Amino acid sequence: MGNVYIFRGKAATGKTTLSNLLGQKLSIPVFRKDDIVDALKSSKNIDKGIINNEVYYNILYRIIQTNLDLSSSFILDIALGDRNNAKAFFERLDFKDNVVFKFFIDCSDENEWKRRHLKRLENPLLHQSFKSLEHVIEHYKNADVNPFEDEYIIDSADSLEKNFEQISKIISSFKYKNEKIEDYEHNI
Repeated sequence: MGNVYIFRGKAATGKTTLSNLLGQKLSIPVFRKDDIVDALKSSKNIDKGIINNEVYYNILYRIIQTNLDLSSSFILDIALGDRNNAKAFFERLDFKDNVVFKFFIDCSDENEWKRRHLKRLENPLLHQSFKSLEHVIEHYKNADVNPFEDEYIIDSADSLEKNFEQISKIISSFKYKNEKIEDYEHNI
């Protein structure tokens, strides 16, 4: 049985920073659509006209499902800020008996979130499709950008240290409860 850690939310909320920290702490891989996009967009041998979001998500789906089937532990850093898109992607996956931790990363300080986008716009990476702050705001305007009931909400308006501490406590608390349950079951 593997442990799967999912970081979901709007762009520029801190998913990549937090997922990288957790990956380093646990020594497990982090999978993200953005890495696939960057690799394919930077390739000189691929016709960019045939590559789109569906292709990126299909590649990511195959990677994730393979690791779920192997009961591997890994982190999934995925935007899918809109609940409908997230639901469609997650329904394709068979999580089997893996333990899944779902984190919804948000930034309650709208000015800080906008500042992060403006910083990104200075030196955009290949996967960053937003062309302006207005573009970002328009993109999320009609999206259902809310957490699911089974997601832990992490507010990146708080410090990175506080966010990582909160994530660590959630994971430790779950592991502690399961150890107690296993100990209890073993003593029966």
